[in-house]
Amino acid sequence: TIVTGLSWATISFTLRREGAADRPLILRIGDPNGLLAPYSARPEHLALTSLAGLPDLPAATSLWWSDALDVLGAPFIVTTRLEGRTPMPIWPGAAPGAAEAEDDGPRILDDFAAALAAIHACDWRAAPAAALDPGATAERCVRDEIARWVARLPGAEGRPEAPAMRYAAAWLHDHAPAATRVALLHGDYRVGNYMVKDGRISGILDWELTHLGDPHEDLAWAGLRTLGGTATTLGGRLDRAGFLERYAARTGLAIDPDRIRYFEVLGQFKAACLLLMARERVRRGAVHDARLAVMGLQPAAAQMGLMSMIKAIRWT
Repeated sequence: TIVTGLSWATISFTLRREGAADRPLILRIGDPNGLLAPYSARPEHLALTSLAGLPDLPAATSLWWSDALDVLGAPFIVTTRLEGRTPMPIWPGAAPGAAEAEDDGPRILDDFAAALAAIHACDWRAAPAAALDPGATAERCVRDEIARWVARLPGAEGRPEAPAMRYAAAWLHDHAPAATRVALLHGDYRVGNYMVKDGRISGILDWELTHLGDPHEDLAWAGLRTLGGTATTLGGRLDRAGFLERYAARTGLAIDPDRIRYFEVLGQFKAACLLLMARERVRRGAVHDARLAVMGLQPAAAQMGLMSMIKAIRWT
């Protein structure tokens, strides 16, 4: 089975070897023309290897990976295959009955909070994930993440060509907090990136944006309105307050609402980056994908939302 997403191409296959049981696996290949190209499989491998075996974190095991182009022609990673269904966000105004009952069962919220707490509790300094950023510090890890996204934007010498993005990047740098602590982050922790089976979360997916940073960054991303969140829900499915309460109870973190708001702005900045990157790829003729073309129509609205979020923080 081949699934081509906006990012990595995902191939489900079964490894058959004489004298051994069949082994269901997943191959993910970083499309050279994908939304976040150029890709590296190394961060996902480092994260999955560091987190292997945690009881509260159902995640695939990384078996083989390479960024060398002479193997499959693009970076790739092979992992074990997880079983389940992937519930997607329920957007405001969606028709009733958009969700199956077990997708939002009583244990899902507990599992979602427990899995993120397990990720953030990882002793990354004593694990392979330390190689993600050997010099990461609480003082600079947030600014490092901003810089990584600015570097992806169309523009020259780290200066985005879109004025709103230049303003937002400067604002984010000027107001960047030191991290409460430096943790291993998932980077894309949200409804749509977990699987459900028998009323429980059976897998946490899509680790390509993993990095080191402040735990509040993952908490803010999970509820981002651009990803279907509302004032009371994550992705239109999970109770927002309940998630934060369960996470805080497991980690002992005193969640700071001001940090959540800051990282929501950073999340919106990243979302606007993705839209501008999609538009640039279509403009250059690098891709011929109607989905990216549609995304290319949305940067203005995303940047207006970004400016509104910054203004709301400035005047509160």
